[in-house]
Amino acid sequence: MDTRLLRAFVVLADSGSYREAAQKLFVTQPALTKQIQMIENELGMQLFVRGRHGAQLTPGGEQLVGKARFIVEQSVEFRHLAKNIASGKEGNLFIGFGIAGIKVAPVLIAQFRQRYPRVHINLEDMPSSVQTEELLQGRIQIAFMRLPVKAPLKGVTLRTESLVIAVKEDLYSHYVTSLRQQDNYRSLAELPLLVLKSERGPGLDKQVKRFLAFNQLEPEVVQEARDIQTLMALVAAGLGVAIVPESTVNISPEEVRMIPLNGPHTQWDLGVVWNSVYDDHLRDLFLSMLPAAS
Repeated sequence: MDTRLLRAFVVLADSGSYREAAQKLFVTQPALTKQIQMIENELGMQLFVRGRHGAQLTPGGEQLVGKARFIVEQSVEFRHLAKNIASGKEGNLFIGFGIAGIKVAPVLIAQFRQRYPRVHINLEDMPSSVQTEELLQGRIQIAFMRLPVKAPLKGVTLRTESLVIAVKEDLYSHYVTSLRQQDNYRSLAELPLLVLKSERGPGLDKQVKRFLAFNQLEPEVVQEARDIQTLMALVAAGLGVAIVPESTVNISPEEVRMIPLNGPHTQWDLGVVWNSVYDDHLRDLFLSMLPAAS
């Protein structure tokens, strides 16, 4: 139903006068009369009795006016909300991030919340493969993940991520000298390797395999983990070593130390990624904080 007609009904019921109601609605009295006739015809019942004392509600009008008032108020709130969403003052922003984004994502989100405090941020930790699928399906608007990405996804680089080898602290001094020597990772081939399941981190899996292949290393994989936290727990227990992103240090147990790896296939870009197919004002406001995204 046309909310304009409902509003005419409510205003006339509240004022009890066609003249006063027409003034409040900024219409002529004949125009108001036509609007009331239209809603009465649509409902199939008379809403007002017009007499010497103005417009009085019929028994049917009395029963409907409360609900009509509620609908009119809701429509006003709806328009207000739509206007705020369109301007970026309100709404929901769904963001995905992985382990590599655990430091950069909160900083940018905090900056965005300062500018747009009424926007609700939904932040979820998920593997890069899941982030990609969620972006393609339009279920998240922004992701913090590995670059480059394939169209229709677009990305802006925030920082460079590097591979490190995670070892138990009491093994650190034993391995650090040889592992820090660029182009000399022969001792790594002799270590028991712990890895993340390829389907849980396909990007990391490919990066590690490229690094190992370039250095002609074939270490023995002794165990696979389904998440990075479990992988670090296995390292802390002394069950092996793991090749992981340097940002893993942010969630690692105290018993784990990181040794940087150098040379080809040890670095990649981390950035903000979005789906260019979808128009999204809130997402674009977030991206506007990144000069390279414009």
